[in-house]
Amino acid sequence: MTEYEVADYTASMMGNFLTAFTIFLTVITAYVIAAFIAGERMTGVQLLIINACFLVASSIVGFLVVTIFQRFYTFARMVENPAGTIEPVNLSVPLGILVIGIVVGCYVFMWATRRGTQSEGISNDT
Repeated sequence: MTEYEVADYTASMMGNFLTAFTIFLTVITAYVIAAFIAGERMTGVQLLIINACFLVASSIVGFLVVTIFQRFYTFARMVENPAGTIEPVNLSVPLGILVIGIVVGCYVFMWATRRGTQSEGISNDT
């Protein structure tokens, strides 16, 4: 591959990464909204189905996000950087930790919603 082809492929990988991350955030948002609106009214079976679907969807898309970023980073390192530009930084591990942290945070949010603890510490005193 020529350097221009590598640069074009790298740009495509960044676009794919941003798309996958957007899809990941969409899945997260849908789960949080479902937890907020209907979390305390769900039966045990409904909760199991929602949590299982969320775990599968967020795991697949989260894995894609990290994998696509790793591929982007690999190709970004192959491209010569002009003098004065910043070298690419491998953020695969922090990105993976972020994805896992967001998923765990969503489960904590659902748990708090079902337990009715989301409003603790909030006072309506005027």
